[in-house]
Amino acid sequence: MLANPWLRLLLLVLGLFGLGYVLQRLAEPLTPFAVAFAVAYFLNPGVNALERVLARALRPVPRLQRWLSPRSAAVGLLCGIALLGLLLLLAVVVPKAYQQVADAARRLPQYAETLRAKIQPLIHRLDVKYPEQSEEFRRRLEETIKAHLPELLGPLTRGVQAAFSSVLGFVLTVLNLVIVPIFAVYLLYDMNAIRDGLKELVPHRARPYVFSRLSEVDRLLSAFARGQVTVCLMLGAFYAVGLSACGVPMGIPVGLLIGFFNLIPFMSYVAGLPLALLLSWVDDQDPTRLLIVAIVFTVGQFVEGNFITPRIVGESVGLHAVVVMLAVLVGGSLFGVVGMLLAMPVTAALSVFWSDLRELYLKSDFFSRGASEP
Repeated sequence: MLANPWLRLLLLVLGLFGLGYVLQRLAEPLTPFAVAFAVAYFLNPGVNALERVLARALRPVPRLQRWLSPRSAAVGLLCGIALLGLLLLLAVVVPKAYQQVADAARRLPQYAETLRAKIQPLIHRLDVKYPEQSEEFRRRLEETIKAHLPELLGPLTRGVQAAFSSVLGFVLTVLNLVIVPIFAVYLLYDMNAIRDGLKELVPHRARPYVFSRLSEVDRLLSAFARGQVTVCLMLGAFYAVGLSACGVPMGIPVGLLIGFFNLIPFMSYVAGLPLALLLSWVDDQDPTRLLIVAIVFTVGQFVEGNFITPRIVGESVGLHAVVVMLAVLVGGSLFGVVGMLLAMPVTAALSVFWSDLRELYLKSDFFSRGASEP
């Protein structure tokens, strides 16, 4: 009975729906584990490289090698580097970013006055030329803001209340922050063993096909997840330093945010440049500084497109960034953080298996039934 391919397909679809239902019900408790697994997957190639280097270094000292395994040393060394980077971030970057945000907040009335002085003449001319339309537009804008402001602030308010409205919620929030790195270290240590164990569960007759496809999925995830996130971090650091050097208000947080705009092609230039120019303009209307900000973005895009992305991500990723972003949004809306983390692996798997599924469909009786003979 299970030889019928359509029955197998039906059972597969039902199994996927059942898995989706379970993930939706267990999304909250699985979130720390999913985040930790994503971090471990991201860092595993670096640990493997360190392990090979340490294995060669420890080979002449067999007594030390028996006492200290290369894998443990590689995980410990990487954790030490990550901890040092975190401490450096907390000691240098966070206070500077906080100072920039506080300074921008202090000067907010000045920025508002600058905008009002520039926009007020335009509004006055529109009021004189189109008095009824201007009044109607203002009235509708106020009604829309009053009607939808609770909806916009609702998710943020509920999230803050859920996390800190009770002692238990606060403890769970702090506990998740502690659990994620602990889970990540354990998973990072056993990541290769986990992968080997999953490979052993694949039937022998299907291993050549499954292993070849899963290696392609891993290549796509490595290129997009590790490569694209690395590029975003490098661009974010470049823009943070560049905008801060130009005197743009909130240069560090805005620069880091603009760096992650690069997940969507050209978005860091299309959306980030106007944002940086606007912030620079409200602080100082000097055209020279606006030109320097534009030059910073042009240099960043040129270096990213011609040197960074080809070397880190590769020429052909195979996953369009817009498709991945759509998948992340859909996964997040359906399954929360777990869905967002599973969005990229699922999208990569679908892109790899899509050609096989398409070929299977074109060869099926359902597609070819009723076709005229050539």
